[in-house]
Amino acid sequence: MTRIFRLLLDPFQRSIRNKLIVTMIGLSCVPLIFISLLAAENTRRSVEAEVIESNSSKIKWTAGYLGERFEQMNNIIYTLLINESYNEYIAKMGDANPSTAFNAQKDFVNAVTSIFYSNVNYLSGIHIYLSDSNKQFLVNGSNMEVFTPPRIPDPFRNFLKNQGNFIIENKDNTGSFYLMRTINRFEDRKRLGGIALEINWSNLDNTLNLLTPGSEQTVFISNQQGEMLYSLEGQPVSSDQLINLQNQMNAESGYFRTKEDYVFYGTIPLWNLNVIKVIPSSFIDNSARRTWQYAVIIGAISTLLSVLVAIMIAWKTSKPIVKLARSMQGIVPLKEDETPPVTRKDEIGLLEMRYYNMSKRLKEYIKAEYSINLEKRTAQLKALQAQVNPHFLQNTLQLIGSMAFSKKPDELYDVIRSLSDMFRYIIRDPEELTTLKQELDHVQNYLYIQKQRFTSRITTHMFLEPGVESSAIPKLTLQPIVENAFIHGLEKKTGVWEIHITVKHTVQGIFILIEDNGLGIPAEHLSQLQYRLEAQTEPFWSGSERIGLSNVAARIRMHFGSPYGLSIDSQLGKGTAIRLLLPRERSVTND
Repeated sequence: MTRIFRLLLDPFQRSIRNKLIVTMIGLSCVPLIFISLLAAENTRRSVEAEVIESNSSKIKWTAGYLGERFEQMNNIIYTLLINESYNEYIAKMGDANPSTAFNAQKDFVNAVTSIFYSNVNYLSGIHIYLSDSNKQFLVNGSNMEVFTPPRIPDPFRNFLKNQGNFIIENKDNTGSFYLMRTINRFEDRKRLGGIALEINWSNLDNTLNLLTPGSEQTVFISNQQGEMLYSLEGQPVSSDQLINLQNQMNAESGYFRTKEDYVFYGTIPLWNLNVIKVIPSSFIDNSARRTWQYAVIIGAISTLLSVLVAIMIAWKTSKPIVKLARSMQGIVPLKEDETPPVTRKDEIGLLEMRYYNMSKRLKEYIKAEYSINLEKRTAQLKALQAQVNPHFLQNTLQLIGSMAFSKKPDELYDVIRSLSDMFRYIIRDPEELTTLKQELDHVQNYLYIQKQRFTSRITTHMFLEPGVESSAIPKLTLQPIVENAFIHGLEKKTGVWEIHITVKHTVQGIFILIEDNGLGIPAEHLSQLQYRLEAQTEPFWSGSERIGLSNVAARIRMHFGSPYGLSIDSQLGKGTAIRLLLPRERSVTND
């Protein structure tokens, strides 16, 4: 049995083409029922997500639009309250002269009538009741009346007893509602009566239709007391059900799911109203079921076609791989003592084995070339480090000669000692890295000699934060930068020369700032220099006779990695600032 099993597997172990064909056919022939169930569930989730997203947005928009509609109606009341004839009537309704009071009342009635017909598209009527004069004004499409009621009339009776300033209340079962607001005296806020706008709920249908209600869905408006004020479509909701739904609302707009329904809601806070849409779960399930039926038919056809396509694609896809594997058999012969980590026997295994040998040979070649170049660059760098700028050396020797005739022996000795320390620092310690303290001592010797040359023209300031002295830095990193400041920035500048060196800890590492007040760098030259430093494309050895900024930056990157290096900023006529970043975890022990 084992032998038979091996014979059956052998064609697939030795050919990726056979593996690919069998794999693709197997993937395309997944049991139809599994695909159908998965498609049905995904479709149901997709429909559910679409319904939730669509209705969540629509309910928010609808609540906003309804709020604007109610605000428009409320503005009609404010139009009445600020009307000049209303204020005049209030002022003269107790006038002793009946003629004066009658004229004021007539003007007020005309104003109310005018406002009604200006908004007849919204209003079915305007009711006004003034408690001090016990007068009721009624304006609608059929008549205009002013009379004295025997008691506080509907709908103001209950409204004026409450503390609220406005309310929206249904008008029995007429399909209309009252939007009522109290009339208050401006000076002491005393209630003088109320205004009620009679409005048909059907005027809001266009706004509610934004929710696209259907026969299976319910859209309604309710107040915060759990009373349904208006229902557009669907099954009615009982008072207990409505209160239960409102108790689950915890935001200005949103949705939640009950056992049988999806409930979307939006609030109109200024009017204490809720807009609610209820969609039964069966609506989503029915939509998904129709899609599932189509998916079964399409899936059956697709399965048959995918078998044929799988064979064709597998054959065409594997053809170049097989051809390449056969062509690589004559490339890179194996060494007798090498065994590549390959366990496959097919064309991919052959590619892996050949690639393993090729990469190993290439690595050996690169390693040899790298070692030769590294040794060459190290020798060149050590030769460069052993040099001192001949102009600086000549000027220093001339300085020593002139001081021999004019200065005291101890002053002459300090200059000779500084020059001697500079030479000793350059030629000793073959290791590339040194401590930051030793490098700064070398810079101070250089600055001391320059101060003796230029006397009072040079001002230097060096700040060294405690704890950075033992940090590692490549030798001859800072002194060439200071020397560049003299050569390119200060020697041609009139007035006082200033050089500031600051060393401190930062989150990124050791930060070194070298500033001068020299001539600065022209913008075009500065941009070219900044590009070379930021692109890090400058070779380690630039072939210059001196250690330039590019070499300094390349050496820092070579020792510490790409996050560290050098940057430069300059303003023409104001000076130059060079910033260096070094790691703080690297340190060198002072001998």
